[in-house]
Amino acid sequence: MSKLHREHVDVLIVGGGMIGLSLSILLAQQDRKVMVLEQHVQPQLTDELALRVSALNDRSRQVLKQCGVWQRIKNHRSGPYNSMQVWDKDSSAHIEFSAAEVDAEDLGAIVENNVVEHFLWQRAEQLGVKIQQAPQWQLLTAGNESHSAEVQLEQQLVTADVLVGADGGRSKVRHWAELPLTFWDYQQQGIVANIRTEKPHQGIARQVFLPTGPLALLPTPEANTVSIVWSADQAFAEQLLAESPARLAKWVESESGRVLGECRCESAVKAFPLRMQYARQWQQQRLVLVGDAAHTIHPLAGQGANLGFGDVKTLAEALGSGHLKALDELQRKLSAYQRSRKAETQVMIAAMELFKRGFGTANPLLKGLRAVAFAIPNRFTPLKRKLAEIALG
Repeated sequence: MSKLHREHVDVLIVGGGMIGLSLSILLAQQDRKVMVLEQHVQPQLTDELALRVSALNDRSRQVLKQCGVWQRIKNHRSGPYNSMQVWDKDSSAHIEFSAAEVDAEDLGAIVENNVVEHFLWQRAEQLGVKIQQAPQWQLLTAGNESHSAEVQLEQQLVTADVLVGADGGRSKVRHWAELPLTFWDYQQQGIVANIRTEKPHQGIARQVFLPTGPLALLPTPEANTVSIVWSADQAFAEQLLAESPARLAKWVESESGRVLGECRCESAVKAFPLRMQYARQWQQQRLVLVGDAAHTIHPLAGQGANLGFGDVKTLAEALGSGHLKALDELQRKLSAYQRSRKAETQVMIAAMELFKRGFGTANPLLKGLRAVAFAIPNRFTPLKRKLAEIALG
């Protein structure tokens, strides 16, 4: 039997998406020795707009600036939005607010996940992060006071003072550690596509609440193309997915009240199941979770990636000083991170549930209440400013 090659790193990150890569960069900038395990190769840049996009607020972009990649992402392709319009199809409820109300250049930017990952990967390697393609790996131990965490690859044993699970909603790291999980299925599908529109989007992020689920029209770098995210109830989602892309575009056109005129589909149409899940415990021994491995929320306000980048900032700061070998000291750092990030995540989950349940109903009483609720901030400038500040992060 061949002998295992052994390698020790300060931090081993499982998952090379936006969250895992950005964390690796911030830690490498602290002179930590970092390795990332990822199943796939580096995403390549293409001329076509990708379907997987994120709405990044200012705090997330600050993290990417700190990583040294935001300007590259911005120069390649990003879609800043300077205002938001939200309305209810079946009532007079509506609200709109703009960056100008908080003296900001914009409220956020729509970016393609693979573009962000491409430049983060490039930067990580420049800083000496070892990104290892690892379709198969086995977590042997989360470590203890005298031993490091251990992960075995084919002929390699990697030990680490800290093991980070950044491997998404179906996290193998979380599953291995048997960290308790709260979850519920929204009984919805998130339908995504790129739609060409007759009228330019003018840098406005739009969302319309429908009885069958909210439809978001997100501005892309192309003036007459929007990225849609339609969180449709299961039965209606199946109906939409059975339609041709051309017919789906007509549904978007109709259900949005032709706000952008005639619509046609310019991409494949894809869908993913929507569910909320929340790890009640984010750490065990030398193991800790970040991003979707710790929490996934409804894509209503596009806050999933922003929560993840918030995790990255806080965890990098927590690990930023002192040694990582002493377990007691490490767990104090990880506990502080967990307390801080759990609080914000719980607030966001509660807010998304309130919106989901408040708008995902045709109840006449609730329709009237939400019309009143939207009318107040839309006419009250200080409250609109606060909402805009929340959008900015």
